[in-house]
Amino acid sequence: MKKFIFLLLYLLSLSGLSQQTIGFSLPKNAKKVSFKFELYNNLITVPVVINNFLTVKFILDTGAEATILTEKAFGDLVGLNYVRRIHISGPGVIDSVEAFVATGVRVDLPEEVRGQKMSMLVLKDDYLRLKENLGDEIYGIIGYDLFHRFVVEIDYDNLKLTLYDPKKYKPKRFLEEVDISLNDTKPFIESLLEQSGTTNSVKLMVDTGASHALLLDIHNTDDLSMPDKTIEARLGQGLGGEIPGMIGRLNKYGIGKYSFEEVLVSIPFEGIYSNAIKRGSRHGTVGGELLSRFNPTFDYSRGKLYLSRGKRYKKEFEFDMSGITLGVHHQHLDSLIIRKVQKNTPAAEADLRPGDRILDINGANLYNSKLSDINQILRKRDRMKINMRIKRDGVVLRKRFRLKRLI
Repeated sequence: MKKFIFLLLYLLSLSGLSQQTIGFSLPKNAKKVSFKFELYNNLITVPVVINNFLTVKFILDTGAEATILTEKAFGDLVGLNYVRRIHISGPGVIDSVEAFVATGVRVDLPEEVRGQKMSMLVLKDDYLRLKENLGDEIYGIIGYDLFHRFVVEIDYDNLKLTLYDPKKYKPKRFLEEVDISLNDTKPFIESLLEQSGTTNSVKLMVDTGASHALLLDIHNTDDLSMPDKTIEARLGQGLGGEIPGMIGRLNKYGIGKYSFEEVLVSIPFEGIYSNAIKRGSRHGTVGGELLSRFNPTFDYSRGKLYLSRGKRYKKEFEFDMSGITLGVHHQHLDSLIIRKVQKNTPAAEADLRPGDRILDINGANLYNSKLSDINQILRKRDRMKINMRIKRDGVVLRKRFRLKRLI
């Protein structure tokens, strides 16, 4: 990805345009603007308008070096100017994926936030499968282009994003101040974690585009070890495809003056995530499951992350207690399907199978709930009763079981 940054800078220089005319800007004379966002499985989505024509939802991702459109058909529709085809790498089982570099793109946000003459990566194929994994029409990622232009305040409590002019922003005195360093456009923090009676200082990338709490790459450092108890799990979806690994718990994790106990930690299998992490950190990332317990403010211009406690601060860290991995099927996103069933779990004992179409879980379905809400049901409480209606081979079946805390 580093060579990709140089490529973009080179392409922009070829345009002969001054730096001041490229990128995002606030409305004239505005010190700040605020607008609502949506939350899907700890991931923030914002509406963007491409070339003053197409409105789609993008994930707000501090780990993204470039603005990415995942559906090339949309890029073709709005007439994007593709100047080069490249290969990029990312977490997952695939080494690299194909993408096109488009230049001169207009990208607008709510409240008259304008992005002029921008560059954008357009994936050849939809490797991220955001629509299937999150259950909504989400087709892209936006990150550094926004964070390096503004001070960005994320109010998870009220689902509100505020963009400040960095020259006019003054942090409130009650905020906890944490130093951040930028490496290849990504923000990193120093924090502490405790496991098996040992406390380690770790350098982690702050990644709003990851749904997990913490992710550690223990295979590339002697500082960290595997937690005492782990289970195998699907950790997520990256540019390189599915991210397999283990889920465990840390005794304690501390950031600034704040600390959390029994934090869930994702540990990818060796080689799956290492290339992505090595660009600035040999330890891992802190993601949305932990960040959403605060209302954080990112200030790249001063090298600061400001934190205030949010409503979710004391919420326990819980993983799926059913043993099933859910996805969304059908072009209208109205069909919930079981992708995987883990062995020796309540779902396996209830004879649920991959390919089963779920009609409802405790009365919730995709007509009255988001996929992230349904996932929350399956991690809500140990021993909670689950009543499920499924359709298998054209036959409607009822399945009943109790959740079990697996980790």
